[in-house]
Amino acid sequence: MEREGAIRRNARLLALAQGFVSTSFPVLLIVGGPAAADLTHHDGASGLIWGVYFVAAAGGASAIGRWMDRIGRRGGLLLSVALLGVAGVWCGASIAAGSFVGLLAGTVPFGVALGGANLSRGAMADMYPPERRGRAVGILLAAGTVGAVCSPFLVTLLHGLAERRGFDTQVLPWVIVPIGAFGAAACVAALRPDPRDLAHDIPGVAASTIARPRRALLAIPAFKAAILAGAVGQMAMIGVMGVTPTALHDHGQNSSVISWVISFHILGMFAFAPLVGAGLDRFGRRAGLIAGSAVCGAGALAAATEMSATVVGVGLFAIGLGWSATYLAATAVISDLTHPWERAGALGFTDLLVSIGSASAGLVGGVLLETSGYRAVGLVAAVLVGGVLVVVARLRSPVVASST
Repeated sequence: MEREGAIRRNARLLALAQGFVSTSFPVLLIVGGPAAADLTHHDGASGLIWGVYFVAAAGGASAIGRWMDRIGRRGGLLLSVALLGVAGVWCGASIAAGSFVGLLAGTVPFGVALGGANLSRGAMADMYPPERRGRAVGILLAAGTVGAVCSPFLVTLLHGLAERRGFDTQVLPWVIVPIGAFGAAACVAALRPDPRDLAHDIPGVAASTIARPRRALLAIPAFKAAILAGAVGQMAMIGVMGVTPTALHDHGQNSSVISWVISFHILGMFAFAPLVGAGLDRFGRRAGLIAGSAVCGAGALAAATEMSATVVGVGLFAIGLGWSATYLAATAVISDLTHPWERAGALGFTDLLVSIGSASAGLVGGVLLETSGYRAVGLVAAVLVGGVLVVVARLRSPVVASST
């Protein structure tokens, strides 16, 4: 009973920390992308911001993940949120100075920090057995809903305040990042014991077992399938979402409309995660990968119609919901396949590969927006997701492994 109490307490702290951390990402999305375009007078610069962010997130997830397997989850998460606060101040100061190079440089620690902070799902997965793991990680993801959905409206509020006070409207919203990082740090520091110390070991395997090399993990078909579906799902999301604020801005939409569209997208990403996670535990990981890919592809096609901000918003909601399913299913598969002493490293390695693909999507999305328009971005995303859907649907074996 004492162990169960510690798990419940840690789970609440991790969920609250996730809520604080999730306030940061929309600031880079809503303010950083358009600011890059304004500073350079090129829409493609917003894609460059996303490319740099995801390369940095890839390196951060991989390095911090392996470190967390050695020292525990708390230290790695604390480092991540501290770096996030510093990056938020840096980016805001760079925009105030009119420096695109500074903003681009500040995006590096921003990405490293969020890459590490996202590994909190590994800490949550540590504490629960496979039959409860999907729902537990889903609850963690849903905890980000409050921060992620409210953040765009905080951006709008601060934007209006800056206008009334004569401040730079693209600088003041960055105060959200260090405030959120401070709240997350307080929650992570209170984790007791370290979530890794509460991990469910695989029966019959000694705790001193050395973590398997990456090539051994990649030799597992389920592992490869999870990475493929998760990577392409995120690539589609980033390719479309990353350029949407810039596209709407170019079509004369104000910051309030952009905030509504992004909030609707974020709602799809996080709000239904507990239900999605429960579905994964009930119907299996493969079903989640298939359903998520299908919904994500449909959303990309809807966004590609380019009919109105409302239709784009509905499309982005579907993309977010599809991403939620593929992200949670991939996390569950990888967590099921790994031991506690190699789990964070495996998830970090997965994030490395996913983020490299996302970086490419961010760069390509920016180029496509400038050369071919927003519709082309949605169509390319739909084609990529459709290809993955075919691959996953043809798998004969279930995309999940036993924990024994």
